[in-house]
Amino acid sequence: MELKDSFTGLDRIRKRLNAPERTLSFDKAIEQRRDIERELKTEGILVERNDIESVGPYLTYKGEHLAILYILNSTSPSSELENNTPGYSTPKFHLTWCRTLDSMSRKKRFDRYVLSRSPSNLFRVEALERDVHIIRELGERHMLNDVQLFPCQNCLDSLRYKDFSLQTSKSDRLGQVKEFVVREYLDENDGNLTVMRHLPKTLAQNAKSGGYTVDFPEISRALRAEHNWKCTKCDVDMSNNKAGLHTHHISGVKSDNSRSNLMVLCALCHKGIDSHHATMHVKKSIESFILAQRG
Repeated sequence: MELKDSFTGLDRIRKRLNAPERTLSFDKAIEQRRDIERELKTEGILVERNDIESVGPYLTYKGEHLAILYILNSTSPSSELENNTPGYSTPKFHLTWCRTLDSMSRKKRFDRYVLSRSPSNLFRVEALERDVHIIRELGERHMLNDVQLFPCQNCLDSLRYKDFSLQTSKSDRLGQVKEFVVREYLDENDGNLTVMRHLPKTLAQNAKSGGYTVDFPEISRALRAEHNWKCTKCDVDMSNNKAGLHTHHISGVKSDNSRSNLMVLCALCHKGIDSHHATMHVKKSIESFILAQRG
């Protein structure tokens, strides 16, 4: 019996029972998902605290999309925002749930934040003017596009991103802040998010210690970079698609980051490493890239 005939038969039963009609549209659900991805990559999404789920150290939109967080409604005038440099008291963007975000949340000032997946260091920010002449012309508050923002130093310190530390000199810290590239961070850590979201239940139950450590993202990034972004099993070069290269815990104990327990694998080799990982989701675009690179 064809699928269409099955639905027709079910509809006849529904009518006999006088049950309400329900419209099931898979296309609609898929379209909603695409809208979220599009919004995150363009204007961003104004979020409530409950929309943000931490996966390991990462800030994500409902656990699915790696994202960064920043303040839309700033208290800085356009003169400061348009000439922004590291060290200014202008808004910073956040990569993890740091003490700054914790403080803002406790002060009930979290409604001003936006989650973004834009690969650019330029953001859409609302200025708060103080100059009466500018206020007459543009209003006290108005939007600015393409404002360069810099990462929160507390976030970089928590992640130990590229060995960043608050204990180093101010000039070194500001230099690292200035050199931070959003696109590079997202490319390097999308794969980590995929791995950290997929924790096989059987391995989780057998693990003697906790889950992923807060420094795992940086350990993973450094190890994959050390291997020139190549899979150690099939030798596929993932330097142009870093999200498809993972760091695998051989024993299944996610808190054990010893070198002997870590293995750099492309997403397909990782998925096929054992039966526990067979259900790991690999995006079609990444699968196609790997297969094409393998030739």
